[in-house]
Amino acid sequence: MKNIKLIFFVICLLLFLSIFLCTFSFATTYIVKDQDGKNVCLTNQESQLYEYINSEYLLFVLTPSGLSQISFESIISESQKEPKSEFTISHNQSKIKLPTTIETASISVPKINADREKAISIIKKNADNEWGNDFEMVKYEIKNQTEAYDWITKQIKYPDIMERAKKEWGNDFEMVKYEYENQVKAYEWIKQENSYPEIMKEANNEWGTDYEMVKYEYENQVNAYEWLKNNKNKNPDAFKRASDKWGNDYEMVKYEYEKEI
Repeated sequence: MKNIKLIFFVICLLLFLSIFLCTFSFATTYIVKDQDGKNVCLTNQESQLYEYINSEYLLFVLTPSGLSQISFESIISESQKEPKSEFTISHNQSKIKLPTTIETASISVPKINADREKAISIIKKNADNEWGNDFEMVKYEIKNQTEAYDWITKQIKYPDIMERAKKEWGNDFEMVKYEYENQVKAYEWIKQENSYPEIMKEANNEWGTDYEMVKYEYENQVNAYEWLKNNKNKNPDAFKRASDKWGNDYEMVKYEYEKEI
């Protein structure tokens, strides 16, 4: 009985080793690392690599000669090639010819966001131009600009404001994000403010769709208007002269009036 168990164990062990060695002989092993060199994924399935295609990860392939870095683009281009009716696998200089009757499942390649890839390419180029051999700052710039770009693509509430921010700042996606956020905040504040509609109208006429400047102008004019209301009786004649000269530009009326009191 002991001999039977031993023979059965040896057969199972040989079968396992055969499958294990066969699998690793034919499979290509890919290793994905982050920018700090830490391993984040070990796989022989190319379809698992697509979620790591961005500036934060590096791709390596394990070969008999060691670990070699390759580009994600090379994997994409290989996977997109037309399948052949028959093909060969080379191993130890021998060729195994697979018959044409074998059905192979088509691999669905995720659609690459061409705009994002183009943006990241621009980001990397700009970071290299700005920081040169300061690789830490290059990495920091790429990370921040990429995060800003991804944030920008998700904003759909105020397309006109976004378009103006892009027009002003171009490929500086951090500044596009900063400009958009500030303009949206000012715009939403303006919509809620109705204390002095005439002053708001004048500010809008002067600054149009630059909502930050509309808000800035409105607040300054309101502060000047309220100050004048509380101080105009100190010198009514001087107040009249300043008002006649500057009309409803309350900042300038205040400036002129203060020189005489």
